[in-house]
Amino acid sequence: MISKTGKTTILFAAVLIAMLAVGITYAMWDKYLYIDGTVYTGEVDLEFVSVADDDDGIDPAKDKDVADTTGWIDSVDPQLIHILITNGYPSYFVYVHCTVLNTGTVPVKLQDIIHTSVPSELTVEASDSIGEQVDPGDRRDYTIYIHVEQSAAELATYTFTIELWFVQWNEYSP
Repeated sequence: MISKTGKTTILFAAVLIAMLAVGITYAMWDKYLYIDGTVYTGEVDLEFVSVADDDDGIDPAKDKDVADTTGWIDSVDPQLIHILITNGYPSYFVYVHCTVLNTGTVPVKLQDIIHTSVPSELTVEASDSIGEQVDPGDRRDYTIYIHVEQSAAELATYTFTIELWFVQWNEYSP
């Protein structure tokens, strides 16, 4: 049997431990710090600003003015140029030069030149400047070679698409 003094001591010790536990719980102070961030992303955007061709009246490498090439930037979408060859004939060729302006805020690199649906009666090549960087506000010139092959039909119309695929500078993959 525990004496009255022992019971008091045990009760006092239990109350003291309980108060100590409660005191530790209440004595812990804390503070949260917050970080409030804002991220403004850039923009990848380019457009054609000029287009010209080597057919200045006399067919390139010839002594006659038979065919004519005209290139123009689309009036609604400056990311598109149109090229029209009239009166083309087998062995006619022309170089079309276009200038691209980086109107975005992020540097870009030319990843690839994609030829879409080029008819077998035409050779269309554009392979220069792969991997070149175009900084915001800068311009780069590109050249497209078009050749009418021997298999071209008379009075025919041929259409094709070339895409200049640009990627942000740090995503370029050689």
